[in-house]
Amino acid sequence: MRGGPTLREWIRAALAGFRGRAPEIPAPQGSAFWRLLAEQAPDLITRHAPDGRISFASAAAQNLLGRAPAGLEGLTPQDLVHPEDLALVQAAFRDASYFGRDGVVAARLLHRDGRALWMELRCRRAPLDEAGGDIVAVTREIAAFKAEHAALVESRDEALAATREKSRFLATMSHELRTPLNAILGFSEVMALQMFGPLTPRYQEYAGLIQDSGQHLLDLINELLDMSKIEAGKFELHQELFELQAVVESAARFVAIAAERSGVALEADVAPAARMAFADKRAVKQMLVNLLSNAVKFTPPGGSVRLTAAIDGKAVVLSVTDTGMGISAADLERLGRPFEQTQASHGKEGTGLGLALVKAMAALHGGEAQIASVLGEGTVVTVRLPHAAVQLPEADSIVVPFRGAA
Repeated sequence: MRGGPTLREWIRAALAGFRGRAPEIPAPQGSAFWRLLAEQAPDLITRHAPDGRISFASAAAQNLLGRAPAGLEGLTPQDLVHPEDLALVQAAFRDASYFGRDGVVAARLLHRDGRALWMELRCRRAPLDEAGGDIVAVTREIAAFKAEHAALVESRDEALAATREKSRFLATMSHELRTPLNAILGFSEVMALQMFGPLTPRYQEYAGLIQDSGQHLLDLINELLDMSKIEAGKFELHQELFELQAVVESAARFVAIAAERSGVALEADVAPAARMAFADKRAVKQMLVNLLSNAVKFTPPGGSVRLTAAIDGKAVVLSVTDTGMGISAADLERLGRPFEQTQASHGKEGTGLGLALVKAMAALHGGEAQIASVLGEGTVVTVRLPHAAVQLPEADSIVVPFRGAA
């Protein structure tokens, strides 16, 4: 007569059990096998009648609940489950017993010393060849998981609260700063234009410097606000049909004086098919101004900066190429994150938001911004806006040089 299960049968039965299948061992030895397996398992294994009453509990009851396995026999979920979680456990048992649906529920079970411990119960109906309607439950402690989850939720809430506070602070500060800045810019412009009488050349120069500095500060405030809106998911695109040619020229004019002072040649080349575009006009101009400003800032005297606009299928491709100092591979990995700057940028004006804004605004258009650079040779930044192209008749390429640039 055949004895107990062979090693092969034990392994096959264990694997089958984990997969939710009935063990492939002779029925006479099945109950004894599973009882032995249950006694060795670190998780609590219990068998329940359809009403939830326990008919068997494994040895893990002592470790998990401080109760002897025999002491659990005859108890119902009402005796072991925290009142606030009882309905969830009863629903899982009912689904398993009457509908054959496996259930997983997280609930607090009562330890013998009165503590409520978070446990995960996995319930399923017992094999059909055994007592019908019975439920087998596997229970394990998840207190560490719950604590970690609670800590993550708390961290998330704190981060969201900090973001809201930052947004409120920036909105308040922007109003407080813009009010005096508008006055500074307005009155300095009146003085620079000598609208109410002549000024000495030096005072006129000072008025121009005040206006330039005020405009620079206003631009930094706007960059901070835009990045804050993007991070909060509240930056809205206002897409429209506009003359990309005019926006390119305007962006180039914005940095033309800085290029002239630095001895950097500045040129813009707009392909005929790219004269018009459909996108957020202000965002496109801001991207171009940021890219051109960075290129001029990091290009030494005698170098050049070139802006091109072209069409690739349905996409508008904007590219800014400079012959500047280039970017190292280590810096390339960091660039594009807010407030990140290259080692070479230390001592130069800027917040480190320019490229981050370009990448974020390109992404809002469904596109991307890519950087290619060789240290000591120069950098190319390419912005691709995949849905911005507008069909136009063929025409000659328009090259716009800027007078006064080196």
